[in-house]
Amino acid sequence: MTPNSQLLDIISDPILGPFEGEDFCIDEQGYIQVYDSNPKVAAMIMRKANTSGLFPVNLVKVAHKGDTIILGFDNLSTTEPVFANQIGYQKSVLAEVKVSEDGKFCIYLDKRRSARTFAKLTSAKTFVKRLDKDLQTVGETVATYEESDD
Repeated sequence: MTPNSQLLDIISDPILGPFEGEDFCIDEQGYIQVYDSNPKVAAMIMRKANTSGLFPVNLVKVAHKGDTIILGFDNLSTTEPVFANQIGYQKSVLAEVKVSEDGKFCIYLDKRRSARTFAKLTSAKTFVKRLDKDLQTVGETVATYEESDD
């Protein structure tokens, strides 16, 4: 049994749905496309697949194209990052950049994949640096607020 047919058996309920072709579809590359108007279906599909225990890797949100949410299996979770850095307030967040088979650069924050992908490594590093700056600013603001005697 192929992973796509296993996944289809797990997520399809003939009575309550979601219904293939109506709420989601599986393309020829094996990606699940869920219509943008119904993110609840995407979340339910990911939850059912990830809690089933039948797959060695998690089903994650891979991209957002047009009016569809694209879900796929996270095959990069075990690969070595090409760039890693501790970011955020008190350097508490691990940011990693990993390369997919098609040459796209994916961002991982604390071992969780972000839906953002980049064509160049420099763009991914710039995104991480900007995120670091934003997280440090927010952390310092919260720390200042918590120390006040109001």
